[in-house]
Amino acid sequence: MVVGDSKHQRFRFIVSGMVTVFLIVIVVRTIMMLFISSDHLLWGIPVIAISLLDIYFLTRSLVREPKSIDTRLSTGIISLGATFGFSLVAVSIADPQLEFPHMQALQQMGRFLSILPYPFVLWALLCLKDCLTIVPEAHTVVAHGIYKYSRHPLYVCYIVWAIANIMIFPSLSMMIGSIGQIIFLIVRLRREEQLLLNTFPKYGDYYQRTGLCGNMYRGTIPSVNR
Repeated sequence: MVVGDSKHQRFRFIVSGMVTVFLIVIVVRTIMMLFISSDHLLWGIPVIAISLLDIYFLTRSLVREPKSIDTRLSTGIISLGATFGFSLVAVSIADPQLEFPHMQALQQMGRFLSILPYPFVLWALLCLKDCLTIVPEAHTVVAHGIYKYSRHPLYVCYIVWAIANIMIFPSLSMMIGSIGQIIFLIVRLRREEQLLLNTFPKYGDYYQRTGLCGNMYRGTIPSVNR
């Protein structure tokens, strides 16, 4: 949907404002929980760092007017779910944990997984800068840095974090929240790709030569709605 009226601008400001306020609350709450245990410290540091960077780049992105934007209500709900999911799992950390065989080994693997995305998320955010948005917006085709190797490194990293959260804090609410977040991320990813394919013809070439993660899921262009 082409941007150009105040309705679309209000939509952008409302959605980004909601997320920004929520991220501020999460940062404050996470700081209060940091030193409960080493697992909370391991989980909390990236949440604080990424949330602060998100706030900064989201604010900067509002200054730029995108070439097109997906303002469907369903897309707004999906985008908020994908974004809030990363922060809402903080509520689940305090829930009673389920018992599984080899629990300690599972949690240790989860700690290792949680460390892996740190540099890649930072790299991706520094490549995106003010192209970071909540709902899918088409500003430009970002194909440099880590985006030469992955079409959606942030989504991949957030999915890895969601899996790591389940392994470190295996509660029923954590499983439901993290799995829900993964589903929202995948749906939002597909809608963002559709918007970019509709807006930028050169995105098709990028789509074909760059996988979702490395060479995985690299293939033919899906149908384009024009």
